[in-house]
Amino acid sequence: MKQRNLDKNIKRNLSFNRAIKKIISLLLYPLKHILPKKYIIFSGTTNYNYNGNCRYLFEYLSKNSSHKVYWFTRSDIVKNYLNENGLNQLSYSNPIKLIIVSAMAKIIMNDGDDYLNIFGLSDTKETIKISLFHGFGPKITLYDKTKDIRTERINKFDYVNFTSSYLGSEVSKKIFNLPSKKVKILGFPRNDLFYMKDLAEKSLENKKIINRLCKSAVNESMKVLLYTPTWRPYDYNLPIMDITGFKDKLFNDFLADNNILFIYSTHSANPPKSHLKNSPNITYIDSRYPLYDTNLTMLESDILINDYSTTSVDFSILRRPQIFCMPDYKIYKNTKGFLEDYKNSMPGQEATNFASFCNIVMESIYARESYLKRYENKRITILEKYYNLNNNNSSMNHSKFIDNIMRN
Repeated sequence: MKQRNLDKNIKRNLSFNRAIKKIISLLLYPLKHILPKKYIIFSGTTNYNYNGNCRYLFEYLSKNSSHKVYWFTRSDIVKNYLNENGLNQLSYSNPIKLIIVSAMAKIIMNDGDDYLNIFGLSDTKETIKISLFHGFGPKITLYDKTKDIRTERINKFDYVNFTSSYLGSEVSKKIFNLPSKKVKILGFPRNDLFYMKDLAEKSLENKKIINRLCKSAVNESMKVLLYTPTWRPYDYNLPIMDITGFKDKLFNDFLADNNILFIYSTHSANPPKSHLKNSPNITYIDSRYPLYDTNLTMLESDILINDYSTTSVDFSILRRPQIFCMPDYKIYKNTKGFLEDYKNSMPGQEATNFASFCNIVMESIYARESYLKRYENKRITILEKYYNLNNNNSSMNHSKFIDNIMRN
């Protein structure tokens, strides 16, 4: 009886909130047609994080353009960061400013398929919606149960950014059902820093960001393994824990004995049921790190441990060793699928058990160049297909495109 009453109260509150929101939207409706359009608003894949392509393009435009750009957030940590760095922000803490700037937005940008739309103020032809997207690779297919919803949402954008001719001509139509006029091939702003060789080398040597993330200090000779398991449309354990012979103690001993730091993050939409036990050699990045940026961490990582994540494509630009752990390969393939034969395209070796994992890690460290040469052709092939190598200044590409929109 108590649960039934609680459910009724929740439904009643939701209905009331929807009604209030609709009334406010009607009252504000004239604003989005009367006020001039001159601002650009960015937001992340969630309203609490600050990373991805939107972050990099937002900061680039803040420094290199005359356009007034804003970042929308609900995180106090992100707000403080933006304030400290003199960057413009929007939040619910200043609702009047949020409403006015939203009504005057010429461009709304997001990394995913859900743009900022406060009280429907972005729903006008005069406001251009752009998805920068967050990753492309062989796993870019849509889960059957949400395919129609995802396709509908991405098609609400006026433009969607892709990173190669193949993706722009084939995947945009076959997977997302996008018309050609909405497709742009401008690259990922977050990957621009991977082409800065001096920065990449210094980052790998200094590891300043990783030092701030970890509880224990990172010494100069320590190697860093970055683990980036992707989202799955089913319940799962942290995949590396399911490879044959894996045990927490053995893993910790291996890391400690070989002076290795293991950093991992999981997808916020569906985190795993199990996690590794905390230790000085293991750092888990969760929602307590809203400023965490995978690309900056990749710059300081020696080896990428992956499964089906599109980080494999990004990391390939750096030409560093990759290792794959895929104990649920058949389940993932049958549930979500791939654009191509995934195992044949991987620019690194698969570890099928704990012993092979340890051996491959050690080979990647002590026979690094021969390991990289073995997968060089696959690394080049995956980049040619999923990331045009001439997209080494994506932020500038986007800036020119935005300038044209703002002039019209």
